[in-house]
Amino acid sequence: MPKTEVPQYHRVFVPLSDLYSLSGQGVFSHLSCGDKDRRNLVAVPLSMVNLLGRLKNEGLVGAAATLRYLREIQQERPLLSSVGESGLRIHRVSEGLDIAFCPSSGREELDLISPLEKKLRKYQSNQGTHRVTALTGNDEIQISLSAKGVHVERPLFLLVNADIVFEGILEGTSRLLARLYESEGHVPLDSASDELNRDLFVNQFVRFHRGDHTKYARVVGDLQWNGNNSRIIGVNNLELRLLEEAEYGKKIRVGRHHMDRVLGISPLDMEQYLALQYGLMNQEVSLFFLCGSHGSGKTLLGYVAAIDAVLCYDEEVRYKRTGQRSPKGGFYRRIVLLKPNEIMGGKRRDVGALPGDLYSKLQHHLAPFIDAHRESLLGREMAFDQMLLHPAFVNDFGGPRTFDKKIEGSAYLPSNEVVEITYSGFMRGRSFSDTLLLIDEAQNFTPYELKTILARMGTGCKVIVMGDPYQLDNPLCSVEVNGLTHAIHHFLGKPYMGLVTLGKNHRSQVSDDTTDWKVFSS
Repeated sequence: MPKTEVPQYHRVFVPLSDLYSLSGQGVFSHLSCGDKDRRNLVAVPLSMVNLLGRLKNEGLVGAAATLRYLREIQQERPLLSSVGESGLRIHRVSEGLDIAFCPSSGREELDLISPLEKKLRKYQSNQGTHRVTALTGNDEIQISLSAKGVHVERPLFLLVNADIVFEGILEGTSRLLARLYESEGHVPLDSASDELNRDLFVNQFVRFHRGDHTKYARVVGDLQWNGNNSRIIGVNNLELRLLEEAEYGKKIRVGRHHMDRVLGISPLDMEQYLALQYGLMNQEVSLFFLCGSHGSGKTLLGYVAAIDAVLCYDEEVRYKRTGQRSPKGGFYRRIVLLKPNEIMGGKRRDVGALPGDLYSKLQHHLAPFIDAHRESLLGREMAFDQMLLHPAFVNDFGGPRTFDKKIEGSAYLPSNEVVEITYSGFMRGRSFSDTLLLIDEAQNFTPYELKTILARMGTGCKVIVMGDPYQLDNPLCSVEVNGLTHAIHHFLGKPYMGLVTLGKNHRSQVSDDTTDWKVFSS
């Protein structure tokens, strides 16, 4: 192929900056052509590189990851290289994809497409001309590009229907419920899947309405672990099993340790019970998604379950909970709290200009957890800031911790900070072990940010991901493109994953009636 001839591509794309911020270098793998005899081209105008640099400086980890990837690509010998103002440098990155770096002026993203088409046409042989497709999830830019005659598409590989949050609890049929009763409360999973005409996965629930009563069944199986019990390698004897009648009393069990309440909090309905019993406090579920709208109780349940998991119980209670005379300690050593907001990862993450100490600066952003703390038994024992302090040393929040009493007569706080606060921009390079990661408002993380966070999890960790795809504050995210639904879509069906969406607002009738109030944010 002559050095100045552009090959004939199946499709030519120009992803705009929002895609890189949302998905990082994953954009390139998604845009590779699946046909082994054809290739796609992703064009990267150099002005786009400058824009990604600005976004990197604003704390967008997807933009930073894209720049690292592009730098590695540029270090390889190009497939095609031409010089001059209209020059192109094309690099082969896979069998189905090339990347083109092309000079560009200081134009904005909206003005990149037409000049690029002209550049490609200049080096095009008689095989035809390339039509460039711009990719963006930004509605305003889509409208503007279309008005200029540019072919623009939405990033289908990033779109996830928000209804995926309801996959944790499915609606059953009267015929399937009858079969369960006929079969002593359990049927093979294949039979249940055939009845519902869909695949089912372990830890999923099926709900049956029977007159004034509601019954629940759960998909269960025998987990097969590898030699050192670090990975689930299979699940045998899968079946759908009705919950026992005693469970409708909503008492929580951890091993043989029975509790009416978790740190003073009782489940208010069966969905809350399922979330606590089979997700939040189930050590075999290492990744649990807890979804729901305002007032559903997800923050309160997530907080008390996380604290319970790090408490150091007395020996007899530990034996009931674990079946072993284990060393003094909880299931996890500490809690790491992640919440996307300006202070902990946005453009204004420098909190130095705000008045007061660090706790005062973060207090507004921690308000939901402070409220949960106050509502729980812990709120009658100590202030929330004690959870951030080390029992022996001074840290960024002050200290040492002064609270050293027993909680409910049988548990102590761990011998370190109970809660550590961090943000996604600090996650690269970190690795966590024996940690419970509590992620709040996950719908306001981009998919790449949440991927980066979950990639840090080491051995002995559990992740609780909370959110509502309809409560969006991050302008990069939308109902169809956000970290919460993207992560659920990726992990759905994994044997270590669970999902419950809480459907009831437990605040006042006034709060409940705001749900269908149609307003639009500015």
